[in-house]
Amino acid sequence: MLFADVIIPLGVENFFTYSVPTEYEGTVAVGGLVVVSFVKNKRYTGVVYALHSNPPVGFETRPIERVIEEGFALSASHLKFLLWLSEYYMAPPGEVTRAALPVAMRLESYTSLCLAADWQEDGTGGVELSPMEREVIGVFRQNGEICMAEVEKLLRRKDVYVAVRSLLEQGIIQVKESVDDLFKPKLERLVCWARAFSGEELGEIMDSLKRAKAQQKMLCDWIMYCDEHHTDSLPKAEFTGVIGNSTAALKGLCERGVLEVATIEVSRLDSTGEEVQEMHALSGEQERALEQVRGHFKERDCVLLQGVTSSGKTEVYIHLIEETIRQGKQVLYLLPEIALTVQIVKRLRRVFGDRVGVYHSGMTDSARAEMWRRQNGENPYPVVLGVRSSIFLPYRNLGLVIIDEEHEASYKQKEPAPRYHGRDAAIMLGKMNGAKILLGSATPSFESYQNAMSGKYGFVELTTRFGEVMMPELMFVDVKEYRRKKMMKGSFTPVLYEEMKRVLERGMQVILFQNRRGYSTFLQCNHCGAILKCKHCDVSMTYYRFRNTLNCHYCGSLRPVPTVCEECGQGHYVNRTPGTERIEEEVKQYFPEARVARMDLEVMSNKVKFRALIEEFEAGNLDILIGTQMVSKGLDFERVKLVGVMDADSLVSFPDFRAEERAYDMLMQVSGRSGRKGEQGKVVIQVADRENRVYRLVEKGSFHGFYSFLSREREMFHYPPFSRLIQIELRHVNEYSLRNAANELARKLRERLERRVCGPAEPEVARVRKMYRIQVLIKAEQGLSLSKLKTFIRQKCDELLKGESGKGLKVYFDVDPL
Repeated sequence: MLFADVIIPLGVENFFTYSVPTEYEGTVAVGGLVVVSFVKNKRYTGVVYALHSNPPVGFETRPIERVIEEGFALSASHLKFLLWLSEYYMAPPGEVTRAALPVAMRLESYTSLCLAADWQEDGTGGVELSPMEREVIGVFRQNGEICMAEVEKLLRRKDVYVAVRSLLEQGIIQVKESVDDLFKPKLERLVCWARAFSGEELGEIMDSLKRAKAQQKMLCDWIMYCDEHHTDSLPKAEFTGVIGNSTAALKGLCERGVLEVATIEVSRLDSTGEEVQEMHALSGEQERALEQVRGHFKERDCVLLQGVTSSGKTEVYIHLIEETIRQGKQVLYLLPEIALTVQIVKRLRRVFGDRVGVYHSGMTDSARAEMWRRQNGENPYPVVLGVRSSIFLPYRNLGLVIIDEEHEASYKQKEPAPRYHGRDAAIMLGKMNGAKILLGSATPSFESYQNAMSGKYGFVELTTRFGEVMMPELMFVDVKEYRRKKMMKGSFTPVLYEEMKRVLERGMQVILFQNRRGYSTFLQCNHCGAILKCKHCDVSMTYYRFRNTLNCHYCGSLRPVPTVCEECGQGHYVNRTPGTERIEEEVKQYFPEARVARMDLEVMSNKVKFRALIEEFEAGNLDILIGTQMVSKGLDFERVKLVGVMDADSLVSFPDFRAEERAYDMLMQVSGRSGRKGEQGKVVIQVADRENRVYRLVEKGSFHGFYSFLSREREMFHYPPFSRLIQIELRHVNEYSLRNAANELARKLRERLERRVCGPAEPEVARVRKMYRIQVLIKAEQGLSLSKLKTFIRQKCDELLKGESGKGLKVYFDVDPL
């Protein structure tokens, strides 16, 4: 008998062995998708990891129930990459598989109900059925197999549970576990000619319709439309709007064999009808950088391209993409945010047309599944542009991986597992496929820059902006002094206000950066000083004025604003620390004639809104754009001449060894949105701590100087890039039990790891969703075997979970945390 080891898409370790039924022996393949029964007869789509003839010892195997799609399978290299992710990031293979497969391909069981096959109308055993029970039976008789929620919906009642339970006990209805194929092709109905007709034939048909005036008119209009638009088909929805909406007339023409309504499968993936243009010519410095990149690729797999903002890195990417496609290979182009794909898609499709495919979480589940299937088929996109989840797509002949804005923290997946880093995973994906990897950034991560300085990566620089445009003028403004003198206009210093007024009078645009959402980041009692916190998390709630609610950004809970303080019962809550919503309100107050828009997660809920806002701003239909870090990353607007940073101090005040690096990156990146074309732009940065060393380093503008200054501290205290980190997070509903468990784990780890163990310590937010959190950090110096270290950590965590302290404890691993 043949057996299959299957990866179940759940957070469970190891693989599970199933027997392969005789009828599937020729169709089950390694990497294939199969439906299997797992835990209380729940069905899941698993991935076949291995096939063998070794029967498992100690238990009887369940059979594979069916093959999802014959001939469809993950390649050996793809499966190898997913297993590497599982091993490196200490995540169960099932969690990685769950992240890799789109929802529409990751079929799962759901509980449904149906009438028992052997039940007869008179088989109630003399028990009189209630009116409700008879109604429920009627629903099942009419609809067949449906779930409980559908029964309630159809009967429009919420009290059917007792009746259903009674029918289950009597055996009249039964529970049935099934797996639905959630991915269905998108179908469209087209009106078209039933066959090809000559002009003479059409004349005869028109004569035969003299007594059917509606059909005659519809056919006449259809002939004229086809001649004018050079087409022979039209979607039915458009047909009824353009030609006529008479269902009877259309039906009559179809019955006469003149027209027909055909159902065809159409793609959900975006395409463009734009004419493909030639690539732009490179400047001298861009051409030199391109030659250097080519030279490094002869000796190394990975190259870091550091170019100041607006230096033209994207044009260098485009030339490398064109060379790779010409060789018959594929390109993966990674970006950190969905918002950035809007402008880059336009630029790439102007050159490569419909050879560019886009993949990100903003797509529908069915569109992502279609993209996945296409990349696994015979006609994949040569270029895939996407965010970090794009690494999970199948690649048949990957030749180049471009990771733009490689320093961005957005590449790191935090919740849920696997907690992978998109940049590092993409580098490994490229190496496994023999592809070249190009990292691009104006402010590289310390890890990448260290690899470049040590010679592990090639290193290329672009030191000037394209077209010899000057870098923007930086102005640091002391908010504390203006507040003392009571010269502030809301959140605006006089300097920023006057600069905005000057730029707007000239018809140019302004970007305002505030890295906080909402109207106010917290509310504070004006009597006792208490801060209003979330009841489920140890964090303040953000106030949103437009809906007058408080929102927790950790657990998502909402609540109304209390009228009086919940602590003292006397004071009232006042707004503290403005967010983007309040900045927008103040801008409209001080600049009533300006056209203003806001870009943050609250208003940019889907890709359509992203695209619309960016196109509006790009076209000059908006004057001021207010946003969080979304506005700081890679966007290119030529009319922006001023960038205002509302509160730079909030960027550097985090208790994190990376806080200064992130603040430097953010300030340099957001500054780079100003003055990208034409005259020099300006950046006004409002600060309270003018002497902070980060601001002095930003003024100097030398990334190498910034790196050299901070790297000495990193090396002294054994932080990346001079060591590797593994973070263990423990969670429990009981704080006392959690502390005991954390202390016990730290003691066990220190038996061998000694000073490499830091903690246990509470994170910045010590309670989320009613679960307390404590973290233990492991610092692994260079040269230490990470695989052995991970094995040891897992062993000690397993010991803890099996002991008395492990009851109710949750353990999470984060390799290379940010």
